[in-house]
Amino acid sequence: MMLPKADVIIPVRDGERYIAPAIASLAADAEFINKLIIVNDGSSDGTAAFLSNLKWNGKTEIIHQPPLGLCTALNRALGAAEMSLVARMDADDISIPGRLKAQIEYLEGAPDVAAVGAQVLTIDAEGVPTGDRSNYPLDASAIRDQLYKKGSCAISHPTVMMRKDAVLACGRYRTAFQHAEDYDLWLRLSERHRIANLPDAFLYYRLHQSQVASLFRARQSFSRDLALYAARERERSGRDPCEGLSEAPNFEELMRSPSGQRTTLQELAAAYDAIDAIQEKRRTSLTLAAVGAIPALAKMRYLGESRRRRYALIRTAAWTALTRFNFMAALEAYLAFLQCRIGDSKMFQSMARSLGATG
Repeated sequence: MMLPKADVIIPVRDGERYIAPAIASLAADAEFINKLIIVNDGSSDGTAAFLSNLKWNGKTEIIHQPPLGLCTALNRALGAAEMSLVARMDADDISIPGRLKAQIEYLEGAPDVAAVGAQVLTIDAEGVPTGDRSNYPLDASAIRDQLYKKGSCAISHPTVMMRKDAVLACGRYRTAFQHAEDYDLWLRLSERHRIANLPDAFLYYRLHQSQVASLFRARQSFSRDLALYAARERERSGRDPCEGLSEAPNFEELMRSPSGQRTTLQELAAAYDAIDAIQEKRRTSLTLAAVGAIPALAKMRYLGESRRRRYALIRTAAWTALTRFNFMAALEAYLAFLQCRIGDSKMFQSMARSLGATG
C-alpha cells in the first residue's frame, strides 16, 4: 500500500548558521514529503539569501514575513499546507532518517490519534552528541496525565507530525501563549483527541544559547502556567478564560480585576510581576500580596515545571516577607514549602495512587 505524503513546516529567524544541515537532513525522507514550507520570520542575518538560493529536489514554498513571532509563522505555514498530515521541524535541529515514514505509518494505523511525536537525542551547538536521550511517555493517557496533572510538556514540538484538520479545529497556535504555544496546543488537542509518541529517537535536538528556552525562560514559564490555568478552567467550567487574549499579555494588564476579586489569572500575573521585580532587584515595587501569591501558586504546581525552581521561589518569597517583618507571611511560605516537598515526594505519590486504586 502506498503511503500518503506530509508537508513539512519550518519556521526560522536568524537561522543562517544551522538551517542548511537541518534541511539537508530531511533528504533521506524526501519521498514522503509533498512540500517544504519555510517561513522566514524577519531574519536579519543571511537566512533570506540562503532561502532564495535553496536547492531542494521537490516542491518548496518560502514565505517571508516581518518579525511577527513563531505563532504567526506556524499558522501561516499551516494555512499553506496542502496535505492532511503536517510535520514540524526546527531550523536548528537534525532529522534522523526514517522519521516521516514511521510517523505516517503510525497515523495511518491509528485514525483516532491527532499527533505523534518521537524521542530526541541532544547535541551541543557544534553538533556533538551530549549522550542524553528523552524519555517522553508513549501512550495517550500517560501523555495527557503529564500535560495536565504534572504540568509539563510531554511531546517534543519539532518531532511532531499532526493532522492538519484537528489542529485547525481546536484553534491553531495562540499568540497569547508566546514561547509555550506548543504546550497550549497539546493541552487543547488532548481534550478532543489522542496524542502519542514513538519509542524511537528521530531527531537530534540542538542545545545552544540562541534558542527560545535560553532567551525567554521567564515568559515561557508564565505562558506555560497560563496554558495550564486555561486548561483547568475549561475542565472545571467549560469556559476558556484566555479566549479573548489575542497577543502575549503583559502582567499589568492581567493583574486588573474588573470584579475587584482576584482570580488565579490575576494571581499568576501578580506572582510573575513579583518574581520579575525580585530578579531585577526592584524590591521596593513589591507588594506583600504579590509575594504571598508565590507559595500559594507553587502548591498548585504553577510557577514552572521544575520542582527546584518552585522551591527556590518559595524560599525567596519567605525571605522577602522576613525582610518586610511580615512573619506570618514568611511562616505561610515555609509551610507551603513543606507541603510542596511532601506532595512531590515519590512515597506520597505512591500512597495517593494506592488510595485512589482502593477507593
